[in-house]
Amino acid sequence: MMISVLVTDGETRAALAVTRSLGRKGCRVVVGGRAKNVSSASKYCAKAYYLPSPMEDEEQYLHHVLNIVHDENIRFVFPITEPAVHILSKNRHEFPKGVITAAPEWDKIMIAFNKVEVFKRAEHLGVGIPSTIFVRDREDFFTKEHLCTTFPVVVKPGMSRIHTSSGFISTKVVYANSAEELRACFEKIDALNYPSMIQEKILGPVTGLFTLFDRDRHLALFSHRRLREKPPSGGVSVVSESVPLDPEMVDASARLLSSIGWAGVAMVEFKRDIRDGRPKLMEINGRFWGSLQLAIACGVDFPALLLDYLRGKRPDGSIGEYKTGHKLKWFLGTLDHLIIRIKNDDASLNLPPGSPSKFRCFMDFLKVWERNTSFDVIDRNDISPFIRELRNYFQNRD
Repeated sequence: MMISVLVTDGETRAALAVTRSLGRKGCRVVVGGRAKNVSSASKYCAKAYYLPSPMEDEEQYLHHVLNIVHDENIRFVFPITEPAVHILSKNRHEFPKGVITAAPEWDKIMIAFNKVEVFKRAEHLGVGIPSTIFVRDREDFFTKEHLCTTFPVVVKPGMSRIHTSSGFISTKVVYANSAEELRACFEKIDALNYPSMIQEKILGPVTGLFTLFDRDRHLALFSHRRLREKPPSGGVSVVSESVPLDPEMVDASARLLSSIGWAGVAMVEFKRDIRDGRPKLMEINGRFWGSLQLAIACGVDFPALLLDYLRGKRPDGSIGEYKTGHKLKWFLGTLDHLIIRIKNDDASLNLPPGSPSKFRCFMDFLKVWERNTSFDVIDRNDISPFIRELRNYFQNRD
């Protein structure tokens, strides 16, 4: 019997990767998300539904998802973004008997999504972290600002999405180059009236460790490094490359996730500090990630592996065997990166060391096809999502 799966947040690249993966596995994939999204354009999408934003109305979002589950006889629900994971894991008891949410238990999610809690655990476990000042709220900052003596610093809200009684507050990492800039951040940014961290800025390459984890052990592993990001100072990956596993990162990730009792997929991100060569923790991303397609292209199909795991099967083969030196490009992401670079002086962008020149970015953008490179949206065997992405991109720029 064909398994019916609901994939949320169809407008994201991660949802497209999940849709294609599970469609190729023989599942009937139903996509939920904004109207005319990239995943719904895929030939592997059997049916598409509009979903309201989980950021704005939790009750309406859950109501729509439950209706889809009922109408389409859904067996597995794959939430993609953090708000979707938050709402659907919290309310998994609302689903009909036998429907499985592809997300860890609610209490585990609340730990992994809480950056302050994660960094305190890492510090306790001896996992390398940047020098960190933990801040409870805005008032607490004013009692601790004298502790910040070296700049620049990175200010991280405790949650990527702060859940409140009126919905979610979106947050972002900000940089402060002086005590005055730091104080202004805490005076003006609403998200910093909740728990946050002030950290030293680590210089070094960013490496993500992808895992399917089963409470105290890795079941599947993959690693990549970011070569280019949007914004250029640090953000989502627009060009990445598969790299061999780093034993220290593998061990640190296992200790962290074991302390939580994590069961499911996660990306644990590190920066290798150029001062001492040690990997320093950046975050745990307890859901599918933007560069998911790179792992799939290199032979580690995390959506299919997670589905098997939820059905009681364990991955076959050796952990950590995959193609290295393979690149993934997000075509329109590289365009945005290039536009930002052209419009701004490099000195104002806080570029990481070793960032390519503007000319190199331009020449690389012109390479539509090259060896050992995949695109996460462009697929010659499933081209409609790219056409949809192009149309949406230019409509949104008007």
